[in-house]
Amino acid sequence: MKIRSTSIAVLAAVPLALAGCAAGPAPAPPPKAAAPSPEGVAWVGRMCGLVGGFSASQKQLPPVDKTNTATLKKTVIERIDSAVGSADGTIQGLKGLGPSPIAGADQVNEGFQQGFTQVRDLLQGAGDKAKQIDPTNEQRFQEGMTGLQQELQKGQQLNLQDKLEQLDHNEELKTAAEQAPDCKQFFAQPQQQPPG
Repeated sequence: MKIRSTSIAVLAAVPLALAGCAAGPAPAPPPKAAAPSPEGVAWVGRMCGLVGGFSASQKQLPPVDKTNTATLKKTVIERIDSAVGSADGTIQGLKGLGPSPIAGADQVNEGFQQGFTQVRDLLQGAGDKAKQIDPTNEQRFQEGMTGLQQELQKGQQLNLQDKLEQLDHNEELKTAAEQAPDCKQFFAQPQQQPPG
C-alpha cells in the first residue's frame, strides 16, 4: 500500500486556499512485516483518526456569506477561527496519545504535532489580518482580502506528506496503520490487475 497525498492535501489547503494535490500511481505492496500488537494498532488508529478528523472538519467549516463586505469579513473570520480551533484540538489530541507501543511512532506523532502547530499558527496570523480589514471602503477591502488570500496560500507550502511517508518507512508502524480502520483513508488501494 502507498500513502495517498490527496488525503493530506486538505491539511495544507487551509480555508480559501485554492490549490489541489494529485496522487501519484500506487506501487505494488511490499511484503508484510511482523504483526504489531493490538495496543500498537489501536494507538496508530487513534493518531490517524485525529489527523483524518482535522481533514474532515475542514469540509464542515462555516459557509462564507458574500452578501456585502461586512458579512463577508465576518464569515471569513468565523471560518478561520473554526479551522484554528480544529487544528488546536488535533494538536491537543496528538499530545494526549501518550507513548507509542511501536518503536519510532512517537517521532511520527511529534512530526504531526509540529505540522499542525504550523497550520494553526498560519491560520491565526491570517485571522488577525482578516480582523484588520476595513469593510467600509471597497478598495481597502479588496486589498485586504487579497492580502488575506496570499497569507492563506502560504499554507500550500506546509506539507505533512513527509510525516505520512514516515509510516511507510517503519514496517511495524506501517503494518499497524494498515490494520487500523481509521488509517485506511491515508492509503491508496493498489490497482487490481486483470488475470493474465
